[in-house]
Amino acid sequence: MRGRLLGLLGWHRLHRLIGGFTGGTLAQGCGQHFTKLNSIGVLLISALVLPASAQSWLVSMAPEPLKITVRDGKLGSEILLDAQLLAPAASHPWQTVVLPSNCSGRDDQFWSLMAPTLVQRGFAVVLLDSFTPRGFPSVCMDQRQMWQEARVADVIAVLKALRRDPRIDSARIALGGHSTGAVTSFMASFVQAADVAKTEAIAYTAYFAVGAACDLTFKNPTLFGPLLLISGEMDDYTFAEPCQAEARRLQGAGAQVTMQMIKGANHNMSTSGWVYNPSVQRMPKDIPRMYMQRRDEKGVLHLELDDGRSVTAADMMKAYGGFLLSKTRGGTIGGNWDQFPQVDSAILEHLERAGFRAR
Repeated sequence: MRGRLLGLLGWHRLHRLIGGFTGGTLAQGCGQHFTKLNSIGVLLISALVLPASAQSWLVSMAPEPLKITVRDGKLGSEILLDAQLLAPAASHPWQTVVLPSNCSGRDDQFWSLMAPTLVQRGFAVVLLDSFTPRGFPSVCMDQRQMWQEARVADVIAVLKALRRDPRIDSARIALGGHSTGAVTSFMASFVQAADVAKTEAIAYTAYFAVGAACDLTFKNPTLFGPLLLISGEMDDYTFAEPCQAEARRLQGAGAQVTMQMIKGANHNMSTSGWVYNPSVQRMPKDIPRMYMQRRDEKGVLHLELDDGRSVTAADMMKAYGGFLLSKTRGGTIGGNWDQFPQVDSAILEHLERAGFRAR
């Protein structure tokens, strides 16, 4: 990528963002992977956001691999998912939370915070990495590698498998995540997603999404279950305003949606440790709400806007990218997740309202 014109880079990546139905750009979803930074910047950011050992906490929890397969329509083949079960000390049947990763896959820092918290409270946790089985460790640098519809299909395959497992309380299975993982949960909560992603219309008990992009959604406001949206007030990757507007729209239609704003927090729920970089990619702040309709046989994403116009991802790129893609660049990155306790409390309260009980 280095050496290409910045404008070409920007158009290409905005196409990945909307065309890939991801809701997150390269740095936006993971907090660990960035581009167009000099070596000093990379070292600084790594020190801010990367744990000393990305997976040492996971090894210590003795995860159990789950054998779950799914048909990938884009690849035209069956995929054996990388799904790992973390069992609590409590006796089963276990109430369970499924955490699809953000764009960094197995190096999702939200996992290292949320999973131990849930297991300690008696919940089983399933960590879902959709990327490694498809031949890439992350999608932070190239989100075209996997359409979000496939991630929705993945979490439905996991739900079906868990419902057949006698150790799992089939009436208490929740879905949630951070950034691109949050978008997966947000999208999967819509009944209409089953048609678009070509999956079975089955429901998790509850959904939560931390740092989701809510610009791309579904016109039918019917949800499978209660949804919690958590945004950082200062998040300039996945702006809070679209999620606030979407929460109001869904609430007005009678959906069970709660919106939680974390004051002063950025995308990684941090109020300190930020670094500003003018080259990181993001969705334009003023892009209108887009309703996903379908993806055609060529992979083109077709959308509908609030005014009823039918558009494609390419149409939105031309209309909202700005001069030399100025509206798709710049933002704060990194952080120390110091506001995670607020996130943790909001998620646990949401699960409790949905009938989950810590043990």
